[in-house]
Amino acid sequence: MIRLILYRVGRVCQLVAAGININSWDSVESKNTPLHWAACYGNKEIVTCLISRGADVNSMNACGATPLHDAVIGTDDGVVQELLQAGANPLIQANKGRNMDIEWKKDKERGGHENEVCEEHVNCHEEKKIKNEVIWGRVGIQGVHEIIDKARPRCYGHVMKMAKIMIEVKYLGNRPQGIPRKRKFCGKTSLDLASHKPEILALVERFTSFGQTANPTSPVAANHSGDSNSSTRFRSVSVDSEPRMEPQVSGAVKADPHPVLPNNFHERTTSRSGLMFNSQASLDLSPRIDQTIENLLRTHISTPVRPLVTKSSHHLLWPQPQRIIELEGPPFVPKKELLISVVKGATPVHRILDVWDVCGPSLHRLGYITKIGDVQPACGRWTEIQVECTVNEDLFPTSDSYRIHISTEKVRITASNLVGLHYACCTFIQLLRLCKTESISESLSPMLVQDYPAFKHRAVLLDISPRGRIPSLDYLFHMISLWSNIKINHLHLYTRVAPGCDWPLCFSKSEMVTIDRYCLDRFVTLVPVLDVESHVTYDDLTDMWLILQEVLASFPTLRHVHVGPKLCSLLGQCRVEDGENVPHHVPLQELWQILGLPPEVTLMLCSNSLHTQEAAPPLDIPPNILLVEYGFQADYDFQEWTRDFHNQGTMTLLCPGTASWNSLAGCPEASVCNIYRAVQAVGEQGSLGLVVAHWSGSYHLTPHPFSWPGFMVGAGLAWNTSTHWDYLHNSLSDLLDTHIFLDFAGTIGRVIMELGYAETFVLRSSRGQEPGDLSDLPAQDGSTLYRLLTDPDNVSLENLSVDMFGRVTKYIKKCQSNMFQAQLKCEFGEMIIQELQLAADLMLTACRIGRTLIGVGVNPNSNMGLAVINLGVCNLPPTFRTDIANKLLAHIEQYKGTWLQRHLPGGLQNSLLVLTSALHRFVPTEPPHD
Repeated sequence: MIRLILYRVGRVCQLVAAGININSWDSVESKNTPLHWAACYGNKEIVTCLISRGADVNSMNACGATPLHDAVIGTDDGVVQELLQAGANPLIQANKGRNMDIEWKKDKERGGHENEVCEEHVNCHEEKKIKNEVIWGRVGIQGVHEIIDKARPRCYGHVMKMAKIMIEVKYLGNRPQGIPRKRKFCGKTSLDLASHKPEILALVERFTSFGQTANPTSPVAANHSGDSNSSTRFRSVSVDSEPRMEPQVSGAVKADPHPVLPNNFHERTTSRSGLMFNSQASLDLSPRIDQTIENLLRTHISTPVRPLVTKSSHHLLWPQPQRIIELEGPPFVPKKELLISVVKGATPVHRILDVWDVCGPSLHRLGYITKIGDVQPACGRWTEIQVECTVNEDLFPTSDSYRIHISTEKVRITASNLVGLHYACCTFIQLLRLCKTESISESLSPMLVQDYPAFKHRAVLLDISPRGRIPSLDYLFHMISLWSNIKINHLHLYTRVAPGCDWPLCFSKSEMVTIDRYCLDRFVTLVPVLDVESHVTYDDLTDMWLILQEVLASFPTLRHVHVGPKLCSLLGQCRVEDGENVPHHVPLQELWQILGLPPEVTLMLCSNSLHTQEAAPPLDIPPNILLVEYGFQADYDFQEWTRDFHNQGTMTLLCPGTASWNSLAGCPEASVCNIYRAVQAVGEQGSLGLVVAHWSGSYHLTPHPFSWPGFMVGAGLAWNTSTHWDYLHNSLSDLLDTHIFLDFAGTIGRVIMELGYAETFVLRSSRGQEPGDLSDLPAQDGSTLYRLLTDPDNVSLENLSVDMFGRVTKYIKKCQSNMFQAQLKCEFGEMIIQELQLAADLMLTACRIGRTLIGVGVNPNSNMGLAVINLGVCNLPPTFRTDIANKLLAHIEQYKGTWLQRHLPGGLQNSLLVLTSALHRFVPTEPPHD
């Protein structure tokens, strides 16, 4: 890790994603963290990388020096600024730092002249060069970088020894006599060290309360190295050092390196520290309380090192548990008949066994059968039964928590409530599945899992509006089971109501009760999302009141009612009462009466419709209302749009999307970035949680498998926000194969991601965008391949080329060939393969259309006008049009078959309309006869 700090950022990201603690020490004696090394010998990029992944900017080594001490002594102002922006405290004092001359004399008395001491390490020319140049001060940090870059690979070990010498020169002063004393940390703050460097001093002062006008002879200036903001120090030193995600790994994802800081963070921090300092400056504290706190923190309350998870299968648990500790000992070998021993408590035993019964089918598919073994008294007793189960809320600090302890003899599962027990069973099943695929013995390594949810509301929104891509009842049950297994706890069912309709839902009333019961058994709360068609006006709502009541009555366990965007805008719009000339808003308190809701129901309103009411007086938002912020673009700023609502004391719920609509294969990177920004906003503003929405789109051409990347990311980050971005970026396809498609060949997850990347690549190429540009993703009017299939005459071809379409075609065909290697063991596995093959065929047909349009529209005079124009389908060769028409005819028949296998037939005709329209467009017309 230390060596890589001097070289590549990418390798550091991979090591952190593998589980190496970002705040680990190089040795117990020195206690330097990677950030110390980076601040001294790295650059701004590597410092940014470490900070974004959770490096503690105020960590102290054995001398009490922070990374900022190292950076101030160095020559890179960018590193200093990066540390200060991340919250580095320039007022922390180093508590050690030996006198350099004394140390050199001691070395000399021991016969340890530096040149002689290091001579035994000299094994190559590069090492000698680095040693001499560093010791005699003839080369700076940049020069050392150049020497290291030129060193042969076999010399890297010696290079690192020389780096250690550099540290000794810096901290201990081991240098020949005659060299000026450069560094002495004892009793010094970073601000003190910067006093002889005007540029760095000005930079540091910008982040403190000390200005250029301060009187150097005043008590404040004289004691600035000792009197610091104790509260600020306490916060910064004990800052949580757990790794954070940051979407800055590949070119496909870019983000602000400090996205969680408000715009006025530095100004507010400066003003607070200034007030605190000035209020304590005149007090003669003996001993100083701030130094006492620093010493206490440094010696007794250091941040514990997070245990390293070494077993590869444990990295595929999803959502990732909050804490995993791998234990020593022989593995646990489960029997095929798993007997459950229940420890008696406040929760009825039958309710506990009901949870195990729901998980029974998943265990049965793995070859295990669960049965009740016995019931233990509350005090417990030893038993040979392999699985022991306890439910007690008093054993956990938060609700829905659980703990799994696996030893050689048995598995002890402890949960705070039945919900936590269900989540524990889901994790236990994942462990059994992973050990089954990893080894033949099917044994579990001893370990301790401690887990709990980060967000209270973890939801998906499914569009089941009429004439959409609506899953059949069996397929919907399958999706609910998968969502429950990845710890989703709310399902929002979206539908649109039109005036005069008898029943607006695609499922009958009895089926809705069945769905509600199925969700209840899996601890998923069903939430109705009511909306109206686009042509509905406010006056139509009176006639629709009865049908809305019937819809709400079909949800037996009604706790929330989610009002969609169109209906919310109608309910909150201005209207003029009879006899009045001034329009006014409908008070939000009246919504319960308008919708006929009982008082215990929590109302969820789309906050996007309230953004347009800036000119009106601020709305009086009732305390029992949740505002749902919709935002489906990759770069949507949830914090900006919800800040005013939070300032009014209103709770919000953020709704990103899967980005798998109006396309042929979705846009996974837009979905991942969109969800990630929403997770950041929830953590920053304290929102209730996350709702990942999946819309049908205009013609519902995108199959459901392409929505699962968004569902997986949303579920994982809503449960554990400290999940590494690098891990998520590299392992998302493996997670899909492991938990959704059960593909033991590990291909389908990659195919889904790669097809989405290919479609996004074509979209960016058509716009002339850079690979990392996230603007307008997903496209509002559909992707380029989607429009080449549905409306080819209006696609801009200016930035596209025949070569680009050729490369994309080759890439898609490679994905198609990889599908034949898949070994899906999930339900509907064959249907999933058929849907993906059809999606790839449609993408290939769209590429053929685009390539041929470019061929006939190329400008023969390349130096004049546009390089290529779209001449339309009518100008394509008749033979080509006939070929594409035959292809589309075959696609339509396949489309019908795959749709009816696991979707309701109601939306099929509307979806086929766009394909049949494209078919007619390509059928050659007979030339007119004279």
